Amino acid sequence: MSQHRRLRRIAADYAILRGCLLLVACYAGFGLLGFAVFAGFWPPPGPDLGADAIRSYFVDHQDGLRVGMVLMAFAGPFYVTWSVAISRVIARIEGPMGGLAGVQVIGGLLTGLVTFTPATIWMTAAYRADTHSAETIQTLYDFGWFFFDMTFVCSALQSVALGVAILRDDRDRPLFPAWAAWMGFLTAVCYLPLTLMPLFTSGPMAWNGAVSFWVVFVEFFVFTAAVSVLTWRALRTLQDEDTAEAMGMLQ
Repeated sequence: MSQHRRLRRIAADYAILRGCLLLVACYAGFGLLGFAVFAGFWPPPGPDLGADAIRSYFVDHQDGLRVGMVLMAFAGPFYVTWSVAISRVIARIEGPMGGLAGVQVIGGLLTGLVTFTPATIWMTAAYRADTHSAETIQTLYDFGWFFFDMTFVCSALQSVALGVAILRDDRDRPLFPAWAAWMGFLTAVCYLPLTLMPLFTSGPMAWNGAVSFWVVFVEFFVFTAAVSVLTWRALRTLQDEDTAEAMGMLQ
């Protein structure tokens, strides 16, 4: 392979990875627009509401819910592309035999699934809200929330895998700062209270409560934003290294 072709290949590879990373903006943008704005789930109706109240919400907000859930389902796969970009950086840290990059990708795939599956469940409840019974809508609404929250281990594994990879980085100048590892571990810990969510219909542990909703959502998006910026920088460092190596080998 000629020098110019090799350099073009490196530039193209990193451009694709940056594109994959930036698609997280579509995940956050379309997802929050659908979930928080159109569906009005910010915060969502709580589990303490009766079946008739839940049905009334779905009937009154039927159009918004249908549009919102389409946007939320559309957003889900973009989280996977973001995870793929991060996994390539992890792979460079740990080497060909490491498994953390695979955990990152699989965790991202499952988190994408956890995003668009509840959206389709809530869409089902909203689609014929005016003809469904109150009990049917309430059951679908509950099912969506349990699927959304009780599968938190998918995202927790991602943040732990990244944290472990960062601490394993033995470069003179690590690709990620050490604090990002501890932020990943903290994010995983923040998910743990969700295990108590099925025991409560009100209060901080309910799905609309201070812990299960606000703490988890804020930490998730803060961590996602921080990792996106740090991964962008790491990709730039790796591209510079690969470019310098290619030029040195081919000169």
